[in-house]
Amino acid sequence: MQEGEVSQAFSFALGETGYVIRVNRSIEGFQKDVYAYKNFHSDRIPIPEVIQPGHIDERHAFCISEYVPGLTLQDVDHKAIQQLVQPTADIWSALQEYGLSHTSGYGNFDADGRGQYATWREYLLSILNTASFYQDHAKGHIDQASLNDIIAIFTSFIQYCPEERHLVHGDFGSNNILTDGTRITAVLDWDCAKFGDPLFDVATAYFWSTWLDCMAAQATYYEAHLTHLSNYRERLLCYQLRIGLSEVYDNILHHDWQMAQWALQRSVEVINNSLPHPSV
Repeated sequence: MQEGEVSQAFSFALGETGYVIRVNRSIEGFQKDVYAYKNFHSDRIPIPEVIQPGHIDERHAFCISEYVPGLTLQDVDHKAIQQLVQPTADIWSALQEYGLSHTSGYGNFDADGRGQYATWREYLLSILNTASFYQDHAKGHIDQASLNDIIAIFTSFIQYCPEERHLVHGDFGSNNILTDGTRITAVLDWDCAKFGDPLFDVATAYFWSTWLDCMAAQATYYEAHLTHLSNYRERLLCYQLRIGLSEVYDNILHHDWQMAQWALQRSVEVINNSLPHPSV
């Protein structure tokens, strides 16, 4: 099976029943998959049933879930991508329809449905809490001036982001969606899920649109259908820069300087494409 960015995954069978086992250093994401299946699974949003999460040892966790056949969106051909744009958008719309009265907070939530932050904007700004740590570790590898400019523009656009509170997948639209070629068969990996503005998932498609054909197709769809929303451009810019900063910092942490540099340059590109007179 294809591995995720943070997990190793293997398929196996017991009798005629197929399963997937994933191994990770942390169990928290697997516990969120349990929560997602119990609370959000439906005909409109198919989520694989989690059979059992647990610990292998002090440094490794596992998760056994039902096997769902299919390819990820990023692995299907161009024709299939075009056919799946509407079903993918339908799932994005369905995410917003869940009642969240049994949950609390904003931003990434835990396995009990509790968001870490009191407001959406507090979550957005939390990326800056450790900015100096990452920048110190990136000296000589990353253009600090460009990074500071990105941060300045990002923070200046926070004001346009509404305190909406809906279910946000957090990593939506590419390798976390399975398809049989005509319909969506599963929405996977809920460890980045959060409560907040649904346009965050839309911004994910825009940010990665130059990298993946499936994201480009989704961004084109959203561009045709969502631009009437209040402060659409401003929110998209803010969220794309939030995503970009997260990618930069995560890759600095793993000393993946090539990917960190790509995320930095992509963020600069987003700014240049969004502002009439960009300062980066």
